[in-house]
Amino acid sequence: MIVELDRSRDEPLYLQISEQIRERIRRGDLAPGTRLPPERRLAETLGVNRGTVVNAYRELAAGGFVVGRVGHGTVVANPESSPIPPSHGQSAIPWDQIMTPMSQDTDDPLLRDVMTISTRPGVISFANGIPSPSLYPVETIRRLYDEALDAAGQTLLQHCPVEGYPPLRRAIASWMGTGRQSHDPSDILVVAGSQQGLYLIARALLEPGDLVVVESATYLGALQVFQAAGARLLPIPLDGDGMRIDLVEDLVERRRPKLIYTLPTFQNPTSTTMSLERRRRLLAVAARYQIPVVEDDPYGALRYEGEALPSLHALDDDGTVIYLSTVSKILSPGLRIGWISGPRPIIERVAALKQIVDLDTNPLAQWVVWAFIERGFLARHVDWLRVEYPRRRDRMLSALERHCSPSMTWSRPPGGFYVWCQLLGGRRARDLLPEAARRGVVFAPGRSFHPDRVGEATLRLSFAFPDESSIAEGIARLGTAIAATSGDQANLYVDHQELRVTPIV
Repeated sequence: MIVELDRSRDEPLYLQISEQIRERIRRGDLAPGTRLPPERRLAETLGVNRGTVVNAYRELAAGGFVVGRVGHGTVVANPESSPIPPSHGQSAIPWDQIMTPMSQDTDDPLLRDVMTISTRPGVISFANGIPSPSLYPVETIRRLYDEALDAAGQTLLQHCPVEGYPPLRRAIASWMGTGRQSHDPSDILVVAGSQQGLYLIARALLEPGDLVVVESATYLGALQVFQAAGARLLPIPLDGDGMRIDLVEDLVERRRPKLIYTLPTFQNPTSTTMSLERRRRLLAVAARYQIPVVEDDPYGALRYEGEALPSLHALDDDGTVIYLSTVSKILSPGLRIGWISGPRPIIERVAALKQIVDLDTNPLAQWVVWAFIERGFLARHVDWLRVEYPRRRDRMLSALERHCSPSMTWSRPPGGFYVWCQLLGGRRARDLLPEAARRGVVFAPGRSFHPDRVGEATLRLSFAFPDESSIAEGIARLGTAIAATSGDQANLYVDHQELRVTPIV
């Protein structure tokens, strides 16, 4: 369903919203009992304040078109019987009222809708930040799972040490030493993906009100973790050499943050890489002011051009860096295997917190990842990805030049997953989304990656997820949508019943 707002009209926006929903109810597009989106979600999707949506729903309720009920939301009224829909399955508990604000304020409704649309048949998604399913080594994984069960099934189906399966910790230490950094396995904690690692680090270090320095833009999952911890975010802009360390120095001096979070290599969403000189300056600042640096490095192995730079962790002589990585971007996100490496005190504290959260990480999956590393499968697979992904990137860049110039500019990433784009001519990504979705293509709007929700003209395109054969067609659809977009446009809207919790990465 599309809701169109014309901000040039004298009619208040809340009346435009209520009139369009009313008309859909009259036409039968919204049947009795249909739940309307929560007020906050619809407000975020339409780019209006929540009060506007509240007034629109009140207008509809006054006309008998919808009813609201605690714990049930706003639903289309049934004019032929009771004005309140049947309460089958309805809870007597007002959940929206008793859930903590922090648990409710971390969602990004606009990007959530994009991810829902991306699962529809025929939609080409440049929004998903995961490897292409066609590149998963399914047969090798199947063979290794069978081998693991045959060789040690009774052991691997039990719990394992919270810190991780010991052979895997040794294998990770060896893997990290191949051009990145050398480590003692005792300084490594295996986690259920680096997202869990971020969550545990935040639990160990942050209290409500603490300040966290982040890049702007940055990984949405990190913003959500820090916001859920009650932290206040201090965004630092990026340029061609990564995070502006001169601004970090000034901010640290004035505000004394608790934590610095960075993706220095093929950053998500911009694919920017921090220069070696800035890496050293950042570490000097962290040591001088005794501020931990969380280095998130999911894409470091995926360099397609140029010389690799040492990670912050490899350069760290003062024990300031907590390093995170994962196999989700180079093997499969479904295995849920990541790791933290850092000073022993933080590893021990985070391990204790992990035991509270989930006891341990899946031992069977840990065995499979161990075998991948130990037998050289992972190294060979990554070598193959370094051939596949630049081909997909180049196909996307060629299609962008053909279909989207001169309405948009974009980066040429030397590694990672993403092309970062800037719309021209006053266009906004949120206005482009409905046009693109109607044509069967979606992307990640750039504002979702900014803690202060700037970047309205930016968008992220993933060349890693879609099939190679669909990239050119998807960009052609996007180009057609850009040409049809100018000024205020229809707003993206997903029926409430269609919404699902789809991972956003």
